[in-house]
Amino acid sequence: MNTRTKVAVITGAGQGIGRAIALMSVIAAVFFCAGHAGAKEVNLGTGETFRQGDLTVTCGQLSTDTPLALKDCQYWDNYKEKCLFEKTKYIYKNIECVEDCQHWEAFNSTCHYQTTCTFYPPQMAFVRTTCEKFDDYSNTCLKTSEIKIGH
Repeated sequence: MNTRTKVAVITGAGQGIGRAIALMSVIAAVFFCAGHAGAKEVNLGTGETFRQGDLTVTCGQLSTDTPLALKDCQYWDNYKEKCLFEKTKYIYKNIECVEDCQHWEAFNSTCHYQTTCTFYPPQMAFVRTTCEKFDDYSNTCLKTSEIKIGH
């Protein structure tokens, strides 16, 4: 097996290395000094807009097929001033589905059955599952029902 290896010989290495170090120092100084020049961090919530000069940035829902989820308190304790159960409203384009507590026990402040929403992007629809028949003695759902919301 016959192999060849190329070897480069550097002449005048003292001048080349000095120039390289000087050039690297200038580049490092430019990055260090200009790293945050004019940079501004802005935190926006969904639907909020930021304007500065001719720049306008609006925070919107991602273009993915993921619904927006908004939480709200369904059951509030006035004495302790805290939320006992949060419901969630899912929004996709012009359709909505709400997951909430369908069977609430006020004595123990407990949700025994929460509705669910499942989103199906290809159909652009939600399926909401509710409890059609609930056993108050065992606090369990005996029979569920599904309804399609959307297209």
